[in-house]
Amino acid sequence: MGAAVEGTVDSECLFVLDFSVLKQIIRRLVDTIDHKVLLPTLNPKLAYREEGDSLAVDYFGQPTYVFPKRDCALIPIPNSTAEMLAQYLGVLVQQQLAAGGYDHLTLLELEVEENYGQSATYRQALALD
Repeated sequence: MGAAVEGTVDSECLFVLDFSVLKQIIRRLVDTIDHKVLLPTLNPKLAYREEGDSLAVDYFGQPTYVFPKRDCALIPIPNSTAEMLAQYLGVLVQQQLAAGGYDHLTLLELEVEENYGQSATYRQALALD
């Protein structure tokens, strides 16, 4: 995953955003889904049931898969495509940057790569306060 921001240059530090800030936010988000089965909770074709330490996935009402709960990441998106993941993660990065007081940013771009040369990019203009 890659990310970029645009904004005004801070007159004291002479950069837009310290890379370590963006890197820490992204690392925390990626750690919650890395090496997990990504399950889209807003997909109307899927339903989930907890069975002890397992999570059962029903497709069109038919039991289809069972995974260990610890291996799953339930994500509020309609489908686990690179496009939906990029948008979901981009919005979370944007929220965390705003919560951190980084209100001088004007653009956020976040790329999720499925495979080498196959990626989706979420791009969002940010409002200056």
